Amino acid sequence: MAISRRCFLQQAFAAGVAAGAAKAFADPLDMPIGFQGYDARFLLIKDWDSGWQTMRDMGYQSVDLVSVRGYGFEKSSVANKTAKEIRTKLESIGMTYENCQFSYAELHTDFSRTIDFCHELKLKNIICAPESQHTKSIDGWKWQADQLNQLAVRLKPEGFRLGYHNHDLEFIDVDGITPYDVLMENTDPKLVSFQIDVGNLTFAGKDAISYIKKYPQRYFSMHAKDYKPGLTSVPVGQGILDWKAIFAIVKTTPVQNYFAEVAAYGIGTLNHMPASAWPTDSVDQLRQSYVYLHKLRA
Repeated sequence: MAISRRCFLQQAFAAGVAAGAAKAFADPLDMPIGFQGYDARFLLIKDWDSGWQTMRDMGYQSVDLVSVRGYGFEKSSVANKTAKEIRTKLESIGMTYENCQFSYAELHTDFSRTIDFCHELKLKNIICAPESQHTKSIDGWKWQADQLNQLAVRLKPEGFRLGYHNHDLEFIDVDGITPYDVLMENTDPKLVSFQIDVGNLTFAGKDAISYIKKYPQRYFSMHAKDYKPGLTSVPVGQGILDWKAIFAIVKTTPVQNYFAEVAAYGIGTLNHMPASAWPTDSVDQLRQSYVYLHKLRA
């Protein structure tokens, strides 16, 4: 049946309004909803191509990458993927990416190889993990800060921003001092940025909103990770964090991307109390997280 031009325009306008409303409704920061690649490692190891498509079909538009030479990928065929293969796969399904996290060794003892990989992958931001032998004392954390400054200087002419991602240990006080504050106070704001993981710091006993407010100009990225006492992981929106308040504050920061994460906190709590697992796996938890974030207004 023929459709009049007026009717066609009305339908097209309505569809456009609906699409615009869906976009505004779909994301509390008006940027793609991403996920932490580590959480999908078992899916990607099982079937590289269909695993990525599963995450894209779920609704996710971006991914926070981790090095395939570690982070659970090292004993699988994925560890042999070249940067070009990874980039081609992500581009083919419309999955955007800007960040990748690497181990301390990859960025220090294997710098040239890692940087070549980053250039081929066309990254913008490189995230460095801490060196595990220097986390027990405040002097150790000052050493970590100095290492970040030095690494950032090396990365700057390569065109990459250096970021640091926290777990819980940066927020567990050492001699009455919080290591995260040591990192902030001893790194150059012009060189070192931070990817704040609000769930990890909550697990460590600190307050997420307080820390976002404390260093608002230092963050370039966020892991939207929830936490609920007694559970080793929980989908975003089903824990104790106030996500509306968190996103409202994050809007005032330079955060450029954010990612749902549900990686387990481990087998126990900080007080050594037993904790049980969420009844479904990480992929299903990411699916539930996307549904929550997709509907969240902030």
